[in-house]
Amino acid sequence: MFKQITNLQGDEMYLIASLWIFIVFFVTVGIMLFFMKKDFVNYMKGIPLDDSETEFNGQTDEDKKL
Repeated sequence: MFKQITNLQGDEMYLIASLWIFIVFFVTVGIMLFFMKKDFVNYMKGIPLDDSETEFNGQTDEDKKL
C-alpha cells in the first residue's frame, strides 16, 4: 500500500501536501477544542440565545434613537 506513495512524480506531490495540510488542520482544531475552557464554551453557546441587543460600544439600538 505505501509503495505507491514512495514513487511520486509530478502532481502527486500536491495531493500528498494537501492531504497533510488537511490532517494537520483538523488535528490542531481537535486539540484546541479538547483544551478549551468550559466557561468559554458556555459563553459561546449562549450567544445566539442572548436577548440583549448590546453592541461593542455598550449602547443598545434604543439608546441610539434617543
